[in-house]
Amino acid sequence: MPMPLKIGNLKAAPHLASLLLIARSRIFDANWYKTEYPESVARGFSPLVHYLLEGARQGARPHILFDPVWYRRSRAPTQRDQNPLLDYIKYGAAEGFEPSPYFSSSYYRKLAGDLRGLTPLGHFIAHGLPRGVSPTLLFDRDWYLSQNSDVREAGFDPFLHFVASGSRDGRSPGPLFDASWYRMKNADVRDGGFEPLPHYLAFGAAEGRKPHERFDPAFYAAKASDPLVTPENALVEYAEVGREQWRSSHAFLPPPDSPVAAFEQFPWRHPGSRSERFDAPFRVLIVDLAPSPSARARNIELCRALNTLPQLDVHILTNAPPGFAQAAGATLDLSRSEFASLDHAVVVDRLLRALKFRDPRALVIEAENAIPQLPETCAALNLPYYRLDVDTARSTAEWTELLHTRTGYCALPRPTISVIIPNYNHARYLDERLKSIFAQQSPPDEIIFLDDASDDESLAIARASKARSKIPFAILTNPRNSGSPFKQWAKGVSQAKCDLVWIAESDDSSDPRFLQRMTESFTDPDVVLAYSDSEVIGTRGEILAQSYRFYTDTLDELKWLTGYVESGASEILTTLAIKNTIPNVSSAVFKRTALVDAIRQIQDFRYCGDWRAYLACLRQGKIAFRPEALNRHRQEPGGVTQGGERATLGVQEALVIKQDIFAHSQCTNRVVWLSLAQTVFEYEMRSLALAGGRPAFTANEALANSLHEMSVVIGRQRPHYFAHQEEVSLYVRALAESSTGLDKAAREALVARVLTELRVIAKREA
Repeated sequence: MPMPLKIGNLKAAPHLASLLLIARSRIFDANWYKTEYPESVARGFSPLVHYLLEGARQGARPHILFDPVWYRRSRAPTQRDQNPLLDYIKYGAAEGFEPSPYFSSSYYRKLAGDLRGLTPLGHFIAHGLPRGVSPTLLFDRDWYLSQNSDVREAGFDPFLHFVASGSRDGRSPGPLFDASWYRMKNADVRDGGFEPLPHYLAFGAAEGRKPHERFDPAFYAAKASDPLVTPENALVEYAEVGREQWRSSHAFLPPPDSPVAAFEQFPWRHPGSRSERFDAPFRVLIVDLAPSPSARARNIELCRALNTLPQLDVHILTNAPPGFAQAAGATLDLSRSEFASLDHAVVVDRLLRALKFRDPRALVIEAENAIPQLPETCAALNLPYYRLDVDTARSTAEWTELLHTRTGYCALPRPTISVIIPNYNHARYLDERLKSIFAQQSPPDEIIFLDDASDDESLAIARASKARSKIPFAILTNPRNSGSPFKQWAKGVSQAKCDLVWIAESDDSSDPRFLQRMTESFTDPDVVLAYSDSEVIGTRGEILAQSYRFYTDTLDELKWLTGYVESGASEILTTLAIKNTIPNVSSAVFKRTALVDAIRQIQDFRYCGDWRAYLACLRQGKIAFRPEALNRHRQEPGGVTQGGERATLGVQEALVIKQDIFAHSQCTNRVVWLSLAQTVFEYEMRSLALAGGRPAFTANEALANSLHEMSVVIGRQRPHYFAHQEEVSLYVRALAESSTGLDKAAREALVARVLTELRVIAKREA
């Protein structure tokens, strides 16, 4: 029902028509207005009268969902009525103007149908909101509740919470817009105090800014066949159309909230005898669209031959009759009616990009020029490609040799895996951690649980899990705390019997595919360490970051977008010499023989032993990386990682590690100074968080010996700082820009301090 109209003031009498119009619009919220603007009550006006006579002129909101500043910005200079709400009711709504950044009238009209004479906002307030409807595709109610346990537990309406405070707090409205990432990448948004989503919709989209790490508006618009799709409207178009049409939104990364974001999410059909899991270490994709009957017959023979090979998944994209799938393996048949509306070129593009993200070694076999420019697309993605010659038959042995040449295919036995769980007082996370280990699609062969004298319920939980475990499960306890997680690592490694070792920290958790993906990397016998990307989570499991690329992007914005295998020496020289680019050991799996040698070098470390272990392993072989976030790294206030960042001992250990790198690796002068810049920046940055501060980097007596020893080492190389001063300065500024807790003045002061300290070091070396 419309709100009852009480004028209560003779001054309002000439405005009766306007009062009636607002009252009937269902938009004005008298109770909210009184709470938000208590002066309206003090003046003796009814809320609506106060709004009409004074509030509108002063910029007051008539409802939490009507933003007059937003409306005026988008409406000007065409606004006809000085009162923004009246203008919206009489003209703006019909002309398609939005009442706030959180509302899409075109979307809501489609959703609601007949608006019963109301504006879109009025109808939503009266009918949509009580039914739990979202008025924009950018807000996902279920997703918001799943990511914000405090909102869920308090019973708040998720949409109203987001509008009232969530947006201001930097929370994301849904999976398509990453507010934390947007703030991190746009320091001016933080400095200006803008809310991320309104800023993007009002300014960022038009300026070409990205709403999400995995959504590149320029890329999306360039790939769209519709010329009306522009970088400015790309996100909305993707939400409304592109997501369901399987469009890619980034050259390398999976599109957010897509039904086919991952290769295994495509609606593959499997013969009844085949597993529906993709767990072979190698894969082939055959593109078989509209070949001749003779070519299709040869393709069937090819599928049969490849399906006999061990440790190989065969997938085929086809528009063949149903009988073909029986011989093919996993099949995506585009002749099915449910795919009739899909653009086949778009499907192939999304499939190839998903395949690249899943396995950059996968071989694409094309049958009879199935898709124009397929070779060029594979070359651009750096995917192995082979054109099937219909006139030449190959034996199984010949296919095996071709696969080995193109992809490194080899049928090795599955390596055995030891899981080591070092634990200290993490009972509250142990159930989640242990369940994630038991849920692995490729289960480990033994579990070694190490308790470092916990005084909580950790041991009881571990013993209960051991009783239920079908995997050999050993529990080793310490009578007194060892004082170092790396002593526990050493203890666990000494007990491990398997080929590979996974150190699964007790407060983290993992994707069920983690071990299966990691073991694939060890089909290359030279790989000694494989790791994946990680989500960063908080104490309640809330996602703080969907990837660790926010940390590595300052080094290279492209390197960690796709999987790679690199020599250990190269990885050290280009990344690990500058900072520890494997932030969480739970994301890594080691070859046990390499780790045994490395573990002897880290037991005296308190904070940086993981970094030292990675370096020691990589001096023995290659490293492999998977870009999927298969690990969940929990950042707990007061944890070892955060403590090490603040403690002077952590800085001393970092300097020891870098000194060793500079002494034994041929680091360029550029890398030496970027490395020192990283250490000085971390020191000065963490100093800001310490009550009372601490001396500048070069003035800290506790670091004097470490700096002297470092000077001796780099003095032999005589690296010239001033030749790299500009690049180092840009690097330090990029580090400061990504530090979301600093305002502009604090960033500038921090950059100045770091560059001053580097000049001091440079003069000492000179």
